[in-house]
Amino acid sequence: MSYFDKAGWRAAGTPEERVKEAAEFFGKNRRGNPIKQAELVEAFTTSDFPVLLGNAFQAKAIVAQKAAVNEFEPILATTTAPDFERRKLVDLWSSDAFQRVGQGEEYKAGKLKETDLWHGTEKWGLTYGLTFELRLRRMFSDLAKFPTFLGNGAVRAKNNAVADLLVKDGAWNGDFFGSVASVNFTPEALDGAIKDLALREDHRGDQVEVGSLYLVHGSGLRGEVNRILNASKLVMESTNGTRKTNTEVENPFRGIVTPLESRTIGKALGGNQSKAWALVQGKDGDLPSIIDTGLEGHDGNVDIRVKRDQGEHVGGGQVPVDEGSFNDDTIHYRGRTFFGIDKGFTEGVWASNGAA
Repeated sequence: MSYFDKAGWRAAGTPEERVKEAAEFFGKNRRGNPIKQAELVEAFTTSDFPVLLGNAFQAKAIVAQKAAVNEFEPILATTTAPDFERRKLVDLWSSDAFQRVGQGEEYKAGKLKETDLWHGTEKWGLTYGLTFELRLRRMFSDLAKFPTFLGNGAVRAKNNAVADLLVKDGAWNGDFFGSVASVNFTPEALDGAIKDLALREDHRGDQVEVGSLYLVHGSGLRGEVNRILNASKLVMESTNGTRKTNTEVENPFRGIVTPLESRTIGKALGGNQSKAWALVQGKDGDLPSIIDTGLEGHDGNVDIRVKRDQGEHVGGGQVPVDEGSFNDDTIHYRGRTFFGIDKGFTEGVWASNGAA
């Protein structure tokens, strides 16, 4: 009979309860009482406790992932791919008009069209290990932190990938935005940008939608953005020939332009973050600007695995898990997720690096 046969993480009736008990056992015994810590060390020698704890860590990592700020969620249109091959994006956001059907006439077939845009998913992850030396020192609190690291890391990786798409060398990326203006953020400049977008046509020959735009900016522009977008009324300047007139009007941008402040964008823009601003289409429109591709069969949550490669004794028999890896004596836990960030339909984006 094993010492742990009556432990909750082994005696509980369901797998879910055993995972919960393993997490509680780890949480109660990882610090303080030397006797309890010794029990925890012994639990790591069993075949089932490290696995149960890994499942508990995964649940904790998912909670951390959901709590972390996915800064760009409103502008990421999601799709999936069956593998890691890059492929042309199918225009799932099209809305072809129905065609009239005469009496006794067959319906004409619609067709999903491939675009000239490419997209795909990628694999992302990190490994954290409980080394032999840390186990001897009973530094279990270090191990307790890593599910949060993995959950936060998955979200941070996606935020960084979006910023890398939008910003290059401290300025808006011309490969994404096309021509980048050099005007400061003012009511007049914002009005001009929206009018510019409204005159454009998308790849379907339709006018670009300007009713649901996101204003992407760093923290350095927060004051100006809040002052303009949240005001009930604005004083706007209009020009007729050489004559300029200031007129107070109801805020024309409320309900049309939504601020999207990003610390990641601010960091990427560096010194430009106090003046650079951009308009990007939202994920729910018919012209999404950024495509987030996941892997089919995976829900996007971070998953965690424990590495069990401790080997066997020369004389036969498996080496206890707490001895760690055959290679480095470490018990490794790995987090993984899948996503790819790609350029979408950019006829509806606009950007300015601010006035020089």
